[in-house]
Formats: sequence, C-alpha cells, structure tokens
Amino acid sequence: MTARSGRRAGAAAAFIAGLVAILPAAAAEDAPQEPHDGPAADAPVTWRQVGRDAKYVFGRPAHLDGRGWTRLGVSIGLGAGLYAVRDEVRDFAHDHDDQTPGGVLDTARLMGRTAAPLLVAGGFFLAGAVGDSARARETGSVVLETLTFASAITGVSQRILATQRPRKGDDIVWFGSGGGHSVSGDVTVAASMLAPIIDRYLLVDENDGGGARAWKRIGAGAMYGTVGLVALQRIHAEAHYLPDVYFGYLNGLMVGKMIVDSRKGGREWRDERRARRVEVALSPAGVSIAWPSRPAPGGEGSGRR
Repeated sequence: MTARSGRRAGAAAAFIAGLVAILPAAAAEDAPQEPHDGPAADAPVTWRQVGRDAKYVFGRPAHLDGRGWTRLGVSIGLGAGLYAVRDEVRDFAHDHDDQTPGGVLDTARLMGRTAAPLLVAGGFFLAGAVGDSARARETGSVVLETLTFASAITGVSQRILATQRPRKGDDIVWFGSGGGHSVSGDVTVAASMLAPIIDRYLLVDENDGGGARAWKRIGAGAMYGTVGLVALQRIHAEAHYLPDVYFGYLNGLMVGKMIVDSRKGGREWRDERRARRVEVALSPAGVSIAWPSRPAPGGEGSGRR
C-alpha cells in the first residue's frame, strides 16, 4: 500500500469511526431510556428476527399494493431506460477523465469495499457494548443483514443479466455463465449502509430544533452523496455502465429500508411520516401530490389530490 492510499484509507477509517461514535450518542437523547439496557431497540438481535427480516424483504413483492407496484415499475423502467444512453455516458466519462478529481473518487471508493460495512457494523456493536445500548447493537445487525441480503440479490441479478465491463466490451447476455456486471457490487455494498444509519438516526423529527435538523440533513446528504461518488468512480474507471451503478444503488438502499420497516413492524410508521409532509409521486393517473394530513372535526383530514 502506498503512502497516499494509506492516508486515504486512514481518512476513511477516521470518518467511519467518528460516525459510529457520534450517532448512537446523538440518538440516545430522543430514544426511550431503560434502566439498564440503554436506548431501546426496535426488535431483538436474534436469529429468529433475522429470519423475519429475510421473509419481509424477499416476500415483499407478494404484498405490494397498486401504489407499490407503480413505484417498482417506474424504478425498474428508469433503470432499463438508462441502457439507451449507457454508451454515451461511458464516452462522456472517458473524454472528461482528466477533469475528474481522481483523489476524491478513489477515497469515496473505499466505502464500496466490503470491509466498510463490516467496520461500521463492528463499530456499532462495540458502541452498544460500551454504552449498553440495545439500539446501537441492533443497528450493527441491520447493517450486516442489509449487506448480506442486498449482495445476494446482486449475485443473482448478475447471473440473470450478464453484461461486460465497459473496458472489455458492451455485450449483454441473458442468463450468462459468469462475469456478469449488470448490478454493481461495489455500489450495492456502499448503499447498504444508507438506510440502517439514515433511517434510524438522521430522519428529521417534528420535535427537532434547528440545529438538529441541520446536522441530520447534512449528514444524510453527505452519505447519499458519497455513495453517488462511489457510483461515479466505477463509471470513470470503466468498471460499470450507468444502469449497473443505478441498480446497485437502488438495491442496497431499498433492501435497507425494508429491513428497517420490518423491525418497526411494517410500513405503517413510514407512511405516517409521509402523511406529515408534501409528497410528489407518480401514479397511473399521472402525477399525484399528497399534502400533509391534518386532523379535521370528526376525523382525519386528507389533502391528497
């Protein structure tokens, strides 16, 4: 390892260690306190709960409603549409390679190494043991589950749709025997840390003050952006096409969200949060706008149009 790469690895390790050290302590202020167990967990850290989470993730398509199927269709359709411009994006990245801050991308690339979520999970387990925090220990488990489930989906997807790396060619083969890169494993790994941390520690709550809202939004934006840099690095390194990194990002992010949902008992808590903010979404009838629901005399008000 060169001195330069060593400094990058050290900076990344310091960032991860700082993140792991700060988040459980910050969340402890809002979490319910228990006499001996610290901040409460959403669900126990047991193999039985891991099985429930796996059932929720892999069985989710069987329980989607119309709105869920629409979102899934739009997400997959967008990724499929990116195949139409993948060569142009590759050529653009190649032509502007000298304008790209390679050091920044190479440093962000460390987040796509398998060691990164393992270190993050280990950090949360350590923080949970030192601070007697069940919530921190659970977060470590959620990170590991997300990494495992999302990586499994990536492996199967690469077998179903095998594509060459840009530096080698542009062949696309259904059910290829190997060498598939249709979903970026590096971006999947990086994105697997998003929901376990952001959805558990960085979601803005209505009771948060201005300072808390600011640092949560900055922290969440930094994490989303860093995974985006991992995706950009894979494109500039001619390791993946644009749709490959898109599906890797989507895979890691959505699997993590589903595991968070599973441990909170389902989608109800997320739908309740969405009901308190303006949301723009695609629907079969076009674009729908959901306004925050407000209590009305005799019942709940709804502002969906």
